[in-house]
Amino acid sequence: MLFAYLLSLLDRTQAAIHRASLTCWILLLSTFILLGLWIIWWLYRFVLLPRVRPHDPPTLPYLVPCTSNIDIGHMGGFFQDSHRLMARGVKHFSNTRQPFSIVILGKIYYVIASPIDATDFYSNTTTLSWDGFLNHTLHAFGVSPKRLEALWSRPEKATVLNPQRKCLIHLTQDLYKQHLLPGPTYSGLIDKYRRSLQDLSSWDKLSSRHGKEATARGNVFSLYDLCAQVMIDATQLSLFDPILFAIDPTMTDNMRTFTDQLWKLLYNSVLLDAREINSLREKYTRAFSIYQRLPKEMRKNEAWIVTALIDQYKEQGIHEDDSAAMLVMVYWTGDANAYKLAFWIMSYILFDPDLYTALVAETSPAISDNGDINMPYLAENCPLLRSVYSEALRLRKRDLAFRQVETDTHIGGKVLRGGNLALVPMCQLHDDRSVFGEDASIFDATRFKRETGFQNCTSYKPYGGGKTYCPGRFFAMQEIFAFVAVMLNRYGIQKEQGCQRFPKPDESSLTLGVSRPLPGEDLQVHLTNPQVVGICPEKSVADVCV
Repeated sequence: MLFAYLLSLLDRTQAAIHRASLTCWILLLSTFILLGLWIIWWLYRFVLLPRVRPHDPPTLPYLVPCTSNIDIGHMGGFFQDSHRLMARGVKHFSNTRQPFSIVILGKIYYVIASPIDATDFYSNTTTLSWDGFLNHTLHAFGVSPKRLEALWSRPEKATVLNPQRKCLIHLTQDLYKQHLLPGPTYSGLIDKYRRSLQDLSSWDKLSSRHGKEATARGNVFSLYDLCAQVMIDATQLSLFDPILFAIDPTMTDNMRTFTDQLWKLLYNSVLLDAREINSLREKYTRAFSIYQRLPKEMRKNEAWIVTALIDQYKEQGIHEDDSAAMLVMVYWTGDANAYKLAFWIMSYILFDPDLYTALVAETSPAISDNGDINMPYLAENCPLLRSVYSEALRLRKRDLAFRQVETDTHIGGKVLRGGNLALVPMCQLHDDRSVFGEDASIFDATRFKRETGFQNCTSYKPYGGGKTYCPGRFFAMQEIFAFVAVMLNRYGIQKEQGCQRFPKPDESSLTLGVSRPLPGEDLQVHLTNPQVVGICPEKSVADVCV
C-alpha cells in the first residue's frame, strides 16, 4: 500500500513538473516572440521609416508602441516634465533644431525648436491654423462641440460693432485689440486697474486679508498669496462689475487652482484625474450664466469689452451655456499669468539689494505719499524695470504655442502632414545660448536694457506672434509695473528674517503661460506700515541669504 502510494505520488509530481516545464517554455517562447516583434516595430518605426520618408520630421524614439486608441507614446515624459522632453528631443537629433515629432495620447505633435522656423510658424496663417486649436480650447472651457458652428457663422445683418459682419470668434479678436491696445478704451481700463489696485493695496485691506504675523511696524505675508490675491482681485474689478464678487465670492480664491489644472481639460484623457478642474469650470460657468442675465444697470461698472461681448452673444443668439463658457475664458485670460510673473520679479528684486535700491530710485516718482500711482510714468520712464520684466518673462514663460496643421506644410526642410498639431516650446527659444549668451539660464536684470534688440529678436516670443500676437501685453506689463512699484516704495517690502532660498519654479507641470513656483517654494516677506513710521525703502532691504 505504501509503495503504491509513493509510486502514485511520484507520477503526479513528474506530471506537475512536466506541466510547469511546458508552461515555462510557453512563457519563454512568448517572451521571445514579443521581444522579436518589438524589435521589428522599433527598427521599422525609428530606423527604416525615417529613411523611407526623409522629408517627414523624425519621431523621437519611445518604448511602448502607440496606436490611435492607446494613450501611450511620449505621454509620461510630456506630463512629468515637458521642458525636459523637448530638450531631450533637440539633443537626440544632434542639436540641429530641425522639426521632429512626438506622440501624445495617440496624436502626432511636430516640435518647432528653431527661432527661424518659429517665425515661419507664427507667420503662416493659411496652412497652420490657430482656429483649429481654438475650437479645441473652446470645448475645454465648456462650449458644446455641436454648437461651435454658430460661433464661426457670419451674422445676416451688420451692426455698429460689427459693420463687416464678422463671425463671433473673429469679432472677439478685433474687440480685444480695440480694447487692449493703447487708445481711449485702453486708457479707461488702465485707470480702473489703478483705482482698484490702490484700494486693494491699502494697509488696512492688506493686513486684514493677507497678513500672517502683525508687529508694531508691519506685518508678514506670503509673497505668492499677496501677488495672487491682490492682482487677481484688481484685474477682476477692472473687467467686471463688483457684483460678480456677490455672485461667487470664492472665484478669485480658486483661480490659482483653476490655472494650475487647466491643462487637464486641454489634454483630456481618462488617465487624468480632472474632477477638481471640472467642478471649478462648472462653478465658474454657473456664475457667469447669472452675471450675463443681469440687466446692464446692475453691471454698469464692467469694462467696455465685457458689455460689448455680452451684447454680441445675445444679438447672435449664442446659447447661454456657451456664452458663459466664453466669459470664463475672458476671466481666465485676464487673471492667469500676471500674478505669477509679479511673484518672480519681486523674488529677483528681494535677492539683489543693488537692484532693489536702483528700482526704488527709478520708480519712486510714480508713487505719491497718499498711494496714488502714476501709470504713464512707470510705462515711459522706467527702463530698468522694463528690463527686469522682460528678463523674468524670458526665464519663466515656459508654455507651448500650438497650431493645427490643415494641409501639408514645409517648415525647416521638413513636411508637416495635415491633420496633426505643431507646437513651439518657448523654453527652447528663450534659453538659446547663441542669442542670449552662455549665461542664458541666469537672471540678468540689465540684459534687455543693454541689448534693446532682444525685445524683437526671433528667440524672444513671450507674447506669441503673427495674427495671434497677444493684445493684452501692454495691460499685463502696466499692471505688474504698478504692483511692483507700490510694494517697493509704499511698503518697503523685504524678506522676512532668516535665510530663505530663492524659490524653485515648477518645471514638471504643464503650464499655460508663466511657470508657478513649486508647491512650498514661497517667500515670507515683511511689509512696513507707512502710517506707523516713514520708511526709506533703500535702507530696508534685508541681508541676502547666500
